[in-house]
Amino acid sequence: MGITERLARFAVETPGTAIPPQVFDAAKLRYLDTLGVMVAGSRHPASAIALDLARHLGGHPQASIVGHADRTSVELAGYVNGTSAHALEYDDYTRMVTHLNVSMVPGTLALAEQLGLSGRKMLEACAIGFQVASQVAKGLRPWLFDRGWHPNGILGAIGVAVAGGRMMGFDTLATRMAIGLAASEASGLRKNVGSMGKPFHVGHGVRCGLFAALLAARGYQVDPDIIEGVEDGIAGHDRFGMADTFNGVGNYDLAKMEEGLGTSWQLGDNVTVVRFHPGATGLASAIDGMIDLAREHDLKAEAVERIALECTPQVMSIGSYRQADDGHKARFCPPYSMAVALIDRHAGLPQYTDERVRRADVQALMQKVDVRVPDDFKAHRGQWGDGVNWGEMRLTVRLRDGREVKAARSHARGWPELPASWDDITEKFNECCAGVLPAAQAAEALACIGKLDTTDVRELIGTVRLA
Repeated sequence: MGITERLARFAVETPGTAIPPQVFDAAKLRYLDTLGVMVAGSRHPASAIALDLARHLGGHPQASIVGHADRTSVELAGYVNGTSAHALEYDDYTRMVTHLNVSMVPGTLALAEQLGLSGRKMLEACAIGFQVASQVAKGLRPWLFDRGWHPNGILGAIGVAVAGGRMMGFDTLATRMAIGLAASEASGLRKNVGSMGKPFHVGHGVRCGLFAALLAARGYQVDPDIIEGVEDGIAGHDRFGMADTFNGVGNYDLAKMEEGLGTSWQLGDNVTVVRFHPGATGLASAIDGMIDLAREHDLKAEAVERIALECTPQVMSIGSYRQADDGHKARFCPPYSMAVALIDRHAGLPQYTDERVRRADVQALMQKVDVRVPDDFKAHRGQWGDGVNWGEMRLTVRLRDGREVKAARSHARGWPELPASWDDITEKFNECCAGVLPAAQAAEALACIGKLDTTDVRELIGTVRLA
């Protein structure tokens, strides 16, 4: 039995009663966080363009667009909502995997609404799809990322396809077809990070996963063992399964895709990073450190001579921009984040608008920020685990009067070491909904998410769309 079949059997044969209660509790937190970010992101230009195209294309009113009154086809709703969920770079991140909830939540919502499912059935499917995508990620990373692929759209498509099959009652063979189709559709290039391309990868991945499940439901046939290649000695078509094609021949570990399958639940484990600062995940500890320094020492931009940030190779790689003139690149520009965190003593959504990025005060201060990887941080590259911690950082602010103030951190608020509570994410949810949903409606949505395992998906979706 190959890995594709093993994963499909897990998705089909695992009873809902085998999913631990803490997984459902964790899933509700993920829906709370992602839905809030999706509401806020529904006003982003990338989302506005995606919605305009969906309106142009038309479609049966099967699923809702969050933050708007529109209803459209399942796959277009998934595409628009997925784009909204990642447009602000404010969604969560699962260590050793990727930003997976940003695909799973909009994908499961769209299909569950169309099917008229209970919240419990949707949460169950989400947990199953999340686990399968996580297993695939363990075997493909870090090679997948290092070869230039943006994993969100690739892994998200598979997770959504599997969850879709679960919600539609697929057997093992149909699930293998859905995985095969999603693997052939999935894509996303890292060079698009810092542009509208990054949220497109997510929206596209959600659409691909849904489309794969809908095709498989109608009997579409593809190779049933798409993940693994066949060593046929001639590098023929069978050689190039998903792992070999995306990662290069041999740059993967299929055995890792089976580890803990059926006994460990990634969604329920404490491995999810909740972002309280939009942008590159690993930079959050440095942002927290700068905010604390600015408040403790009452730092003023005009008093600063230089700022030195020592960070990990992963932060340097993902936060690769040294200049920024718009909100997209600012999210991946450590000098900008250090500058705005010092000046504003906050780094939330208002700090990453185009208008804020272009103002003279922060543009001037970011020129005084030096970023480097010290020798003792060079080991912190690759997977977030096995002693690798992206968040290790040291910060020194030298003032014009000769004084230096310093900070060192390993973790940020919202990370597993400092986990976010329901109340913490509720505060973020309300921030995200402000100006989009009326306060009373946002409160209704909160209540609905809290009882999602005992309510109907259509009741929930009604609280996050406009009348």
